[in-house]
Amino acid sequence: MPASSAAPTTAANGLASSLVTQLENASTVMLANNWVTKPQLENIKIRVFNTAEPVPSAGRSLLAQFLLDNRLMPREQVADLDSIIKTQATLPEFQLQKKIGAGGMGTVFLALHLESQRQVALKTINARLADDKDFVERFHREARALEQVRNQHIAEIIACGETEGTCWLAMEYIHGPSLMSLLKEHRVLPEYYALNLIRQVAEGLGHVWEKAGLVHRDIKPENVLVVRNRLGDELFPSTDVAKLIDFGLVKSNSDDDRLTQTGMTIGTPLYMSPEQVRGEKLDCRSDIYGVGATMYHLLTGHTPFNGNSPGAIMSAHLTEAVPDPGDRVPSLSRITRQIVLTAMAKNVEKRFLSFEALISMCEEALAGLEHKSTSIPRLLRKPMVLKNPIKRSGEIIVDESMPSQQGANSASPITGSVLRPKTDRVNIVKPGSADRNAATVVTPPKEPTTSFKVPPPATQPGKTQASTRAPAVSAGTQASNQASKPLRVALSTSSGELFPPTQSAAFVEPTPSPGTGLLPWLVLGFVVLAMGAVLAVSYL
Repeated sequence: MPASSAAPTTAANGLASSLVTQLENASTVMLANNWVTKPQLENIKIRVFNTAEPVPSAGRSLLAQFLLDNRLMPREQVADLDSIIKTQATLPEFQLQKKIGAGGMGTVFLALHLESQRQVALKTINARLADDKDFVERFHREARALEQVRNQHIAEIIACGETEGTCWLAMEYIHGPSLMSLLKEHRVLPEYYALNLIRQVAEGLGHVWEKAGLVHRDIKPENVLVVRNRLGDELFPSTDVAKLIDFGLVKSNSDDDRLTQTGMTIGTPLYMSPEQVRGEKLDCRSDIYGVGATMYHLLTGHTPFNGNSPGAIMSAHLTEAVPDPGDRVPSLSRITRQIVLTAMAKNVEKRFLSFEALISMCEEALAGLEHKSTSIPRLLRKPMVLKNPIKRSGEIIVDESMPSQQGANSASPITGSVLRPKTDRVNIVKPGSADRNAATVVTPPKEPTTSFKVPPPATQPGKTQASTRAPAVSAGTQASNQASKPLRVALSTSSGELFPPTQSAAFVEPTPSPGTGLLPWLVLGFVVLAMGAVLAVSYL
């Protein structure tokens, strides 16, 4: 055998053996993530015997350093692979396949649970939190409590534990997009579809609260996955199933608040309840607020409050009035608007006092939409969204007057939701077939008719006076005047919109038929008169 083809030295053999072993263990991951092809993988194995020994740095594994030194994979992919290799070494009960997410609490992997042979979403807690004994104790206690909870709208907890200092939680792996993914694709969701999914989320949260007394504390579109059951070409079937995930921030109602003093306001500011911002003791009504904020986002394509920083957004949750989703989507039913505003009432005593009340109202709204759908045509699949919210008379306003502070768990009837009378009219044209996802076409409002005189607002030179509307009137208050802008349908993004417009059918208005004008009618009139004259002469 020629010298060039001689077997490697013993040291090289040892190095090659070590690298090949790591490569064999990581090959499934590399192929599953499409980082390499099978021929490329074989080429890497061959190059192991012809390359100098790598010197690992920055805590990398030998294989990661070898791939970087030889530029066999991009740095980002090597970093993910290295993370998987290190985690796999501490979790022999699982076969890690790919990294599917990461956040402040830890990292989530797609893995095979060797005992049950089930694909699972494996969540590992980061080292900073793993060093907190109080956090780890609560994490395991609540994970075990969730293991006993079974509900079709909650991702099933399969197992939890701690192996070689790594805290982990294995839950059901759900094949389907998140609500945030659907929002990015379609910008808004149809009213019936959003209500149906929100009802399912409320059922799951209500079951967890009743059986385990746990508050999720991080309700948002990213944490709701949808198992799609599309039938035919229907984009938003009623058979889709919502699954709530990521109970990483769950908190028992009986927990000692001292256990979370360093993380009292953890959560997502865009959907966080006022009492969570203030670090107060939470119950199920905090999650109800998060459900209402999520529902607002699904229906309008915008979050209820926005700001340049998390602090500004949290301040808005504390101080700003809850926006009416009907200002952005006037076609929304009255009861749907009322659900959002009641769920997001700043005073916990003005919200739904239980998930059962929220579910009941969602079912009432769904029944109303089901009844209307028998006469709505299938023109559009989603509602038209206004470019900017408008001031509406007749709007539902939740009384936010704050009574004396009561205990968080005290119960009182929901009051303060007042349906104010309309003093103007917005024509909503619903051309006619049976599709619950059909949208409405909004026309500009007419001049209001009122039972009292409204003085016109002052105008500036060179500007046209805005149309005047009579404001909504509630008991114990006097009417005040407001100027309103003309109603316009948004076909392009504005600076405050979250997502750019897509080519979805939701943003294509039906092409209006061209007008015929007065001339054809005059011609037809002359023809009718001429025919009448001819008939009269013939008769005589």
